[in-house]
Amino acid sequence: MGNSQASPLSASSASFVMASRAFSKQALDELRAHFSSLAAQSGTQGRAISRPVFLDYFGVRGALGDRLFQLVAKESSVEDGVTFEGLIITKATYERGTKDEADEFIFQLCDVMGDSILTRSDLEAVFVSIHETIFADNNEAKEGSNKSTFEAFLNSAVFSKDAEGVSEKSMSLSDFRNWCIVMPKLRKFLGSLLMPPDSGMCCHSADFPKKDVIPCSCIMTEVCSYSLH
Repeated sequence: MGNSQASPLSASSASFVMASRAFSKQALDELRAHFSSLAAQSGTQGRAISRPVFLDYFGVRGALGDRLFQLVAKESSVEDGVTFEGLIITKATYERGTKDEADEFIFQLCDVMGDSILTRSDLEAVFVSIHETIFADNNEAKEGSNKSTFEAFLNSAVFSKDAEGVSEKSMSLSDFRNWCIVMPKLRKFLGSLLMPPDSGMCCHSADFPKKDVIPCSCIMTEVCSYSLH
């Protein structure tokens, strides 16, 4: 008699099965269609989305875009590419997980150096990326300086954690969560980077109600407003 016992799922397969449950069948079908289209443009024989295609589609510029790709690719089974399974696992945590799970992912996302130490330099790079992303189609605004505005916001952040081998204090996860309370629209922006792009919007998904759509201008308005406090 043959062995009728099913082979155990690999860790990645089990994670994908679990993550898939966070989406409706229609949502998964739509995501697979988007993935197939992007993978077809990537020169990977449809197996994965390449870094250039990923960054171009989601439109996240600079160090923040590179870090986003790195985190999603880490969940994938191919080298230097994003698989459908990796995309779903990431989106299930990042967009459909608990608040704590999403906060932890965004905390890792802002650690653009990827060294598990979130410093002021990381956050400065995040703000530069946000500025470049929001004003990607406006060269005059993109080249403008927001240094004083960003400085005011960064000065509100608390860095309470001692990190080995680093002279400056770093930000703990608790520090980061408290900091995000100051800027709810910024936190929502950072939590929406894997949503399908839409004209004039940074945060959009056909799978979410319209109240969750955030105009890009709101992010910069919130930052500018804080600098006047």
